[in-house]
Amino acid sequence: MNIHFNRYLAAGAFTLCLFLALSGCQTEPPPPPQTLSISCVVPTVTALTETKEAQEKGGLEIAVVPAIYTTEKTEVTTTQQADPGVGTGILVGVIGGTAAQNVYIEQTTTPSLHAHPDRLAFTVRVNNKLARVFRGQGAVVQFNVGGKLIPFDKTDYKEFMNGIVPPRNEAEFMIYGPPLDLLPDKGTIGIFLYDVVTATDVAGNVTEKQNYEWYFSYTTQTVEQSAEVKKIQEFVSPADFQQLMAQQQMARYPGFQPPPQ
Repeated sequence: MNIHFNRYLAAGAFTLCLFLALSGCQTEPPPPPQTLSISCVVPTVTALTETKEAQEKGGLEIAVVPAIYTTEKTEVTTTQQADPGVGTGILVGVIGGTAAQNVYIEQTTTPSLHAHPDRLAFTVRVNNKLARVFRGQGAVVQFNVGGKLIPFDKTDYKEFMNGIVPPRNEAEFMIYGPPLDLLPDKGTIGIFLYDVVTATDVAGNVTEKQNYEWYFSYTTQTVEQSAEVKKIQEFVSPADFQQLMAQQQMARYPGFQPPPQ
């Protein structure tokens, strides 16, 4: 009986020693940190001297002010199944059980830099000096960049069109032009507000409309930062692996729906 017991201890000691020997290489050494330069283009927008920021017509004062652009860093994490390497494979074989059924993955987190907002943006401030409610409905906003009219599908002024300002009150609305990556390096921006209602008759019929216009110059500059790509290698359960892959697909394709389990 002592002989069998000693053999059992010897086998256990051998397994323990093998585990300890391999524990130092249970995963492949993580790749060295990768540093890269991330950048984005940020515009500086300035009103031309001949353009008044606030313009009053028919008792309605409207001012247009360019947005202040900042930069923000975002990160995207991708997951893929990886090769655990020889050392890790041997260790999992020794341990056995559920460890051998897990999935070895590598997660890579990559940073990027973006301008915020990511398109031309202006604040429209309406000071209603009229005795009636101002409604933006019916007005048209047009952008002109570098002498070219911007198509309406690349602009957004719904907030201004839906705006309502009571008499002797002020309100602010945002209007948006084309994405920044569509802009030339420098140029002139024209903003035009057409058919802004400033007077109606007793029956509510429009009797007066006004047009407003502003001109801005802009230049773009590239902002650069140094950032690090992060990598993690580890074992996860098959269920967790499927969940990670489904989340990755949904982030890449917003309409994606994972199949039912």
